[in-house]
Amino acid sequence: MSRLSAFFAGWKLRNILFLLLLLTGIVPLAISGVLLLRQNSEIVETQEKGYLARSALFLSVELNDYLVEARRNLEQLGRLVISLSSHPDTQRIVTGETLRRGYLGQGTADGRWLKSYLESYLSEGPGWSGLRILGEDGQGPYSRPKELDQSLIDALAETYRESVQAGSSVWRLVDVDGDRLPHAVLTVPVSKVGFKGRVYVQGVFEVEPLASVFDGETLGDAAVFLVDGRGRVLWDEGADEETVAAVSASQLVADFVEFPLNLTAEYDLPVNGVESRMVARISPVDESSWGVVLHKPVSTAFRAVEKMIVNTAISSAVVVLLSLAVAGLAARRISQPISHLAESTKEIAAGNFAKQVESTGPGAEIGELADDFNRMSSQLQRHVLQLQKAAQANRELFIGSMRAFVAAVDAKDPYTRGHSERVAAHSRTIARYLGISGEVLERIWVGALLHDVGKIGIEDRILKKGGVLSAEEYEEMKLHPAIGAEILSRIEQLREMIPAIRWHHEAWNGMGYPDGRKGEQIPLMARIVAVADTFDAITTSRPYQRAYEVEFALETIRKLAGTRFDAKVVTAFLRAVEAGEVQLRREPEQPAKQEEKLRASVAT
Repeated sequence: MSRLSAFFAGWKLRNILFLLLLLTGIVPLAISGVLLLRQNSEIVETQEKGYLARSALFLSVELNDYLVEARRNLEQLGRLVISLSSHPDTQRIVTGETLRRGYLGQGTADGRWLKSYLESYLSEGPGWSGLRILGEDGQGPYSRPKELDQSLIDALAETYRESVQAGSSVWRLVDVDGDRLPHAVLTVPVSKVGFKGRVYVQGVFEVEPLASVFDGETLGDAAVFLVDGRGRVLWDEGADEETVAAVSASQLVADFVEFPLNLTAEYDLPVNGVESRMVARISPVDESSWGVVLHKPVSTAFRAVEKMIVNTAISSAVVVLLSLAVAGLAARRISQPISHLAESTKEIAAGNFAKQVESTGPGAEIGELADDFNRMSSQLQRHVLQLQKAAQANRELFIGSMRAFVAAVDAKDPYTRGHSERVAAHSRTIARYLGISGEVLERIWVGALLHDVGKIGIEDRILKKGGVLSAEEYEEMKLHPAIGAEILSRIEQLREMIPAIRWHHEAWNGMGYPDGRKGEQIPLMARIVAVADTFDAITTSRPYQRAYEVEFALETIRKLAGTRFDAKVVTAFLRAVEAGEVQLRREPEQPAKQEEKLRASVAT
């Protein structure tokens, strides 16, 4: 007899059954509870960080649009004043010198007229606290509804000096004591052909987008800060000096200064000698090199996780107590049916929560115990289904975030908006006609969706150029596949999609870029995206060309099979077109004489 058998030899049967029921009931519950709790905690934390990211992005985008609109208004005002000063009624040819002496000089008729014009513009335009137009001597008329705070006057002088030195627009944010919102001070240089110098248009206005921070409804209990490109806190919603200093010195802000991108991190914030763990998100305001920081304590952000732990512990305790009671009662009454019951509970412990325990044996106790186990397995099954739904929601959030990011990249070039979505759809169709399915098909779709993500690193002047690129510009444009691959290499879940990003401009004959790969050296994913990308490029209008007809695009792709493209990929694409599974864009016909420009568009 083994030691274990000898150990249980003196036990009564009901005690052995009682122990077995506990082991087969409580252990699976505990394991499943721990696994479910861990996975749900991760999901809740991801959703909370996603909410923080969306809130920060919303504020930064709204603030950036507000600042861009203000700068454009000042530029328009400057150009309008220059144009009016050149009107035949002025009986003069306006140059930089006459503008400085007569137009912006002190005490002249034109100067008085300009000041009156500014007052009229100020009263009609919403939000302006002051306007001023200066010559290069720093003099000129201005208009304001009331006396400006000295800090705003100083900021006007500082931004003027910096704008003269830099030759570009200069922003300054000033938090005036007693005012609900901070004021933005902006100086914009405006010039025109025929002038020897520049006109500097200055404006002061309250930053209205930050009003949503004060109502407490948009951001809840998150704290908001606005930092500049040097990491200094320009504005906050009432934090004390120590908190402001701690945020400015945080690693998150330091990383933003080095890499002004959207960043999310957790960090320790020392305030009043106590370190608080914070979860934070920073989003750049492109117009001004500022950044919007949102953070909240981890204990507050993940409060739902703590609540879930408590609820899980309570429900588990209730189930355990119930199991104890049922096991004790059943152990006194049953002996023979225990074997069947143990076998059934083993399946439940293995994860088959749909398994139902049959109520066999004498008396009602066995039936009650079986019902209790069935209820327990049903509850666990509901938890599993909830987890699956949460995982699906998380995946949809991930796909939605990718699409929003790709849309933001496409939005840099208004002529190719929606390009990435169309290329992704075409690539998935081609892959299906190549016999690809399952997870590989999904990876190809995601890779195609992100194929142009590297264009976020290309200057807007190149992306939006209304003509054929110069040699230098073309060389810089050719960097976008490598830039995109570098960006995604830091994201573990997206590394399998990197071939589509890095090598979708490689050619079958080795004449592509960036690495000059040829033939089978080019991953199939990249060869598929190359055909889809070229088709959409040909059939989409660009700044320097109108869209070609679909028939011309298909003929061009046929001709490039075996040189630029993999012939079997082209064959799959043409079969999909014939089957009507490729959505064809119908745009105005492109003149045939511009065919050479097409080759340049295909390459980019």
